[in-house]
Amino acid sequence: MNLFRSLGAAVLSLLFLSAPGGAVKFPPHARIYLIDETGRETAIGAVTFSGTGPHRDISVTVEAPQFSDHFLSMRPFRCIQGEKEWFCYLPYPYALNNTVSASDLRDLEYSLLFIRKTPAEFGIDAWNGLYYRLTLEESGEITGELLEGDLNVLASPPLQDHARPIELDEFIEAEPGRRLFPRLVIRPSQP
Repeated sequence: MNLFRSLGAAVLSLLFLSAPGGAVKFPPHARIYLIDETGRETAIGAVTFSGTGPHRDISVTVEAPQFSDHFLSMRPFRCIQGEKEWFCYLPYPYALNNTVSASDLRDLEYSLLFIRKTPAEFGIDAWNGLYYRLTLEESGEITGELLEGDLNVLASPPLQDHARPIELDEFIEAEPGRRLFPRLVIRPSQP
């Protein structure tokens, strides 16, 4: 079954990656997977790409049976519970343009924010923020490198609409073997 899924994704990648003239063309539908240290993938949602031209509109859904609901630090969170660490989804609380291009995937990155915590911690702290820096690969996949940093900047609305207040120069690369899901991949899929 995985072989057929991989072949289907490869065919979709070839069909949707390049448009005439070499311009990147995003697939209409893609699935989002978190990847653990062993390479095991956990499907957590989907992305729909639409529009024409160099920019694509995006619609991101983060939903999976692996998420459980928790009330942490006076807010509801949906978390994937690992033995040593939880990954809790943090929906970006302000307006985004919800567009991407081959060279600017930040709105998609902002749609995939997480906060980590240990099972023993009572609350949750945005200081333990997780950010996947995304790259569009030639294969049509979008891969994510995990960065760690303080997401407390999101406690107050940005001064301008559609601003991106997270400063990645204040984030560090996650140490190998320390995080539950050090990688993320977004693959073309069927609707």
